[in-house]
Formats: sequence, C-alpha cells, structure tokens
Amino acid sequence: MRSARPIVAVVPFGAKGRDAKAGGVGRQVARRLVERFADNPNIELRPVFLVAMPETKSDAGYLVFGSTPDADLAARYGESLGTTHALTGLYRDDEKGRAFAVTLVDVKSRGVPAEREFAVAPDELHRAEPALAAWLAVALGVPAPALEPETSNEPSYRSLLAGLEDETDATLLRAGDPIAADAARGRAFDEYVTAIQRDPESVRAEDRLLVLAAESVERGDEERAARALEDVIEAKPRSWRAYYMRAELLRAIGETNLAIVALEHAHSLRPLRDADILMLAELYIAEQAPGQAASHLRRVAAASEEFGRAQELLGILALQKGDQAAARAYFERAAAGGRSTARAHLARNFIAAGLPEDASRELDQILATTDGDRDALAQAHRLRLGLKRPDLEADLERAGRAALTAEATRLEEARAAFERVLEFDSEIWEAHFGLGLVARQKEAFVAAASSFRRALELAPEQPDVMHELGVALLASGSKEDALGLLDRAAALRPGSAGYIADAGFAHLRAGDLDAARERLRIASTIDADDPLTRAYLAELERVEDSSGKAN
Repeated sequence: MRSARPIVAVVPFGAKGRDAKAGGVGRQVARRLVERFADNPNIELRPVFLVAMPETKSDAGYLVFGSTPDADLAARYGESLGTTHALTGLYRDDEKGRAFAVTLVDVKSRGVPAEREFAVAPDELHRAEPALAAWLAVALGVPAPALEPETSNEPSYRSLLAGLEDETDATLLRAGDPIAADAARGRAFDEYVTAIQRDPESVRAEDRLLVLAAESVERGDEERAARALEDVIEAKPRSWRAYYMRAELLRAIGETNLAIVALEHAHSLRPLRDADILMLAELYIAEQAPGQAASHLRRVAAASEEFGRAQELLGILALQKGDQAAARAYFERAAAGGRSTARAHLARNFIAAGLPEDASRELDQILATTDGDRDALAQAHRLRLGLKRPDLEADLERAGRAALTAEATRLEEARAAFERVLEFDSEIWEAHFGLGLVARQKEAFVAAASSFRRALELAPEQPDVMHELGVALLASGSKEDALGLLDRAAALRPGSAGYIADAGFAHLRAGDLDAARERLRIASTIDADDPLTRAYLAELERVEDSSGKAN
C-alpha cells in the first residue's frame, strides 16, 4: 500500500568536473537536500549510502561516492529503503558551464515522472540547493520547504560543502586509518571556520562547527576545537554559542581562567541558565575568587531549581571566611530545598559547635534516604564514624598516611586498620581507597583497581579516587577505561599538574599524541619543574621522533 506522503530515496549525486572537488559538491548537495526536508511533515527524504571499498591495503581507505543510476537501479535503491520515489542527479562542471541534472523515479512503476536540468550561474552555487528543493516539492505536490540559501555567497557555501565532505571522510576512515581520519577532521574544522569568515551569518556552518567541537571531548582534540572557535569569535564576535562551547572545552582541559572569560562573554551576550551560573561560580571558587563567585550565586532566585545548590555554595564561601552563623543559615535553606550535601555541612557545623545530638539528627536524615545523593551519603558515613568511633577515625587517618609509604611493616599495619574500619562500616569509601593504595604500593594493580572501583561507587565524584583508579587500570593494561577516568579527574582538579600530566600520559599510551601534548603543555604551564611532567614530555618527544610526527 502506498504511503500517504511521498518518501524519497536520495542517491548521492554523481559528478563530472574539471577537478576532484566536483565529486564532493555533488555528494554534499544531495546530503543537504535530505537535511533541508528533515522536519517537513509532508515528505520524507532518506539518504542512500554508496561506499567504495578499498581493493588493496595501499588504497586510500573508504570513500562515499556519487552515482547516477538508471531508473531501474534507482527504483531498486528505493525499494531497499521502503520509499515511494528515488532521486538521482549529476553535477557537471566543464567548459560549457555548471549544472545539476536531476531525475525523479517512481519506485513502483519504474517510470520518470519528472526530470530537470538546473544551470548554475557564476558565483551562484549556493542558490542551486534551494532551487532543487523547490522543484522536488512541486514535482511531488507538497509544500516547499524554506528556500533561503544556507550561506549568502558561493565561496562560503563551497567551504560548507567541503567541510561536510571532510566530516564524511573522517567518519569512514576512522576504523581503518585513524591518522587520515584525524587529518580529515582537522580540515573540516578549517573549512567551517572559513565558511563563517566568508559569511558570518551562516547558521548552518556554525551549527556544524559546534557539533564537531562538542565531539572534541571524546576525540581528545579540545585544543584544536577551541582554536577554531576563537577564529569564529573573531569573525562573529556576538556568537554567544561559540563563547559558550569554547568555555566548555577550556574547562574540560583545565584552562579555568580562559573558561571563565569565555563564559562571562557568553553571559553578556545572552543570560546564562542558572545551572551554567553555578558552573561559572564553581570555576571562580577553583580560581580563589570567592567574591565573583558569590556575586553570581546571589542572582539565583528562590524559585529556581538551582537555588539549593547556590545556597550551599554560599554556605561554603561563608565557612571559608569563618562566618559560622551565616554558613548555617545558608545550609539550612539549602537543606530545606532538598540538598542532602547541605545537611552534611550542617552536621559538621554542629560538630564544630559541640552539638553532637544535632549533628546525629542531620546524619540520620541523610542515611535514611535510600536513593540519596552518593556524595552526601559518603560524607554522612565518614562523619558518623568520627562521632561514634573517634578511635577508628584516628586509625583511618594514620593508616592513610602510612599507605603512601612503601615500607612493608607500615603497609600491613595500614591494611589492618582499613579492614577494622570496614568491619564497623563497610561504606567508608576512604577505607576502600586506602586498601587500594596499599595494593598499588605492592604493585598488585588488579587488586588495587578493585578497591578503587568500590571506593568510586561510594564516592562517584571524588577526583582522587578517579585518578588512582585510572592509574591502576593504565598500569594493568586497560588503556581505554583509564583514559576517561584520568581526563575526568584532571578536569575536577584543574590546578593539579600531576593529574593533568597523568591524563596526558594515558593519551600517549593510547597513541593519541596530539591530545597527549595538549595536556602535558598545560601541566608544564602549571608547574614547569614537575619531574613527572618532564619525563612524560621526554617520552612524548621520543615517540614523535620515532613515528616521524612533528612535535
């Protein structure tokens, strides 16, 4: 039974041109047609994927190619995708000029209900895509989509298409040739920046660049993405999205000061959400700027979902100033708003004031919540240990210091102390963490990872646990698992050269030299004399020299 609305299989357009770029134009204009109709309720376009496979290992990987099949083959493509129609095309660029010749095929009858050739005037390539979309809509009897060109001029549009082509190449090359894939990804960044420089109002080019930049955290090329966004900001200084994404990337790689500047610019162009205001305040706190942090936090209104967290942070700032009364008032408001961690701060406040019964009451409320905040639960277990068994708490602290030594006798004493603590309360994350440190000192990395993993379950946002688990996994050969943990720990401790350097070394071990150098550069900026960072940099240079990669 035929669908109530047309469904069209779009075959990547073939090309005949004076240079290799013609193929990319044909393929990507067809892709842009699919995207242009993406939200249209009257018609659906589905892309046909044609992939050229390398015949030998010396061939240049995979490449999506265009095609101009006859009506019968086009109809079979349509049948495979369950469509009513198929669209094929040919982009021609020769001495006679430029044109798109397109054919609409009825899948059921194999007939050709419409075909057309669109001449492309000089400097008017950007207008061809909306013209093709309008013709297709008329041919199928549906309302036309938005018909504005994606850029205001051809040079910008060609850069947009080139960026799309490079993105496609990067995706297809990633599994078989990661170096070539990374080079294609780098070209895509450059092309999108060029598209925006040639037309600062091009929303589509900015969209694609922001998508690439968002992927950078996983790809390990945050610095490259941040540089591209800096170029965008120069061409488009009122792009709050570029500032915001740049701040996210800079925060992820530990460039806290620059992240603050970028977020403040974004805020000046478009008020940030309360969740982002909190992030900005936390960055200020990390940079020892409590006044600026408090100024932002006070703007979070009582009706906001983030009010409780804002009050909690204000309480922490008040504690840093020694104002216990103000801190207690902030924590009480935060606790009333559902912040379990604020109750933990209140318990500490009561303990410091010599009010153990009040402290126990707050801790009991936290521990009675079965689905509570893991951080609050971890704090409550540790505070209860100090209230009920101060002797065990003293043992835990002494054992923690001993676990950092390599002396066998002290390590055994520390291990016994950690086990005594866990007999009293098996959910004291610090004791599991300590057992992991003892195992690591004995180079029992698998056992260390097991203890660190349990500690991380109990304290999911604890950067020291993430870091030690990442180091243990890296030492035991689990590179991929280690990468994410070490990067996350470094982001949570942006001022720690050692944490950032270890994350860089993990990327070095994984073969991502660009990401390694980026992190080691930041670590060296924080502490140029750190011996571990210097050793990692020396190893990076050795690997780069042996691989022929410029350093």
